[in-house]
Amino acid sequence: MKANRLFSLAALATALSISPVTHGAEAATNYPTQVVKIVVPYTPGGITDLLGRALASRLEKKWGQSVVVENKSGGSEAVGAAYVAKSKPDGYTVFIASDAAFIVNPLLKKGLNYNPETDFEPIMRLAEGLAFLVVRPDLNIRSLKDLLAMAQAKPGQVTYGSEAVGSPSEFRMRILGGLSGGYKMNHIPYNGMVPIISDMLGGRVDSAWLPPHLARPQIEAKALLPIATNGLKRNWMFPEVPTLTELGYDQTDLSFKMMMAAPAGTPKPIIDKIARDVLELMQTPDFNEKYVRFNGYTGIASSPQEFQDYLVKTRPFLKQVIKDAGFEPQ
Repeated sequence: MKANRLFSLAALATALSISPVTHGAEAATNYPTQVVKIVVPYTPGGITDLLGRALASRLEKKWGQSVVVENKSGGSEAVGAAYVAKSKPDGYTVFIASDAAFIVNPLLKKGLNYNPETDFEPIMRLAEGLAFLVVRPDLNIRSLKDLLAMAQAKPGQVTYGSEAVGSPSEFRMRILGGLSGGYKMNHIPYNGMVPIISDMLGGRVDSAWLPPHLARPQIEAKALLPIATNGLKRNWMFPEVPTLTELGYDQTDLSFKMMMAAPAGTPKPIIDKIARDVLELMQTPDFNEKYVRFNGYTGIASSPQEFQDYLVKTRPFLKQVIKDAGFEPQ
């Protein structure tokens, strides 16, 4: 009896000595052993969905295991974010989203059903796109200064479209309005970007921030006129278009950044494995050219720590920008 008791205590001590890191390392060695789900918080067809499906296809070949994309659209990425936040933290659910899910939503929205600061494990920043602020040519606006002056002269009459309430596009325009003497434009939210373009071409919306892959054909056809681009440098597609920084708005690096994360508690060895394998794919010249640069984006492909550092640095900065712009979460 005594020997059995000693054996049991020894077995218990051995079990307790196996740390979660050890279990995580063992899991990462064999990962994945089942279907991996990439959650995209938009409807099919957009740039985030395109990149997610391209990664899914390549990872499936690399891992020898099915990788599928699941679209969970709505709420300016909040629907998809909440779904991922509540998923099992085992590495079999990952999330591709933008600053909207991880930073912007809590600045613009009250009552989120997820916490962007505690519900996710950062994997990496994937790419960024320098969106174009476009206007209808018939408005006779040729610059950002002209647009803001018209908005000031006709409060509430100048319109801009965004893909959703609380979206990155709305965020950009609210920031611009706040920094230029008051929020004077009339916001028209849509469900996605494509309907905005239709209404601009039909004369029902005056302006909008469009991602490069959607703006390009309209600009080349001279159907819409670009007056600014965001980020810190000009977009290679239309290098003649000035950045907001050049135009005097030096607090507006509001480029659309695509990022990958997993539910909080996902073992670090699995996070690191996903990051290494995705980084390898993102750095492949044909992948980068076909799925990133061709659509007007620039690859970042950072590490989990770099992503975390970016969040820690950017969150307080944008909170201050919001405060300076003079508006509260709705």
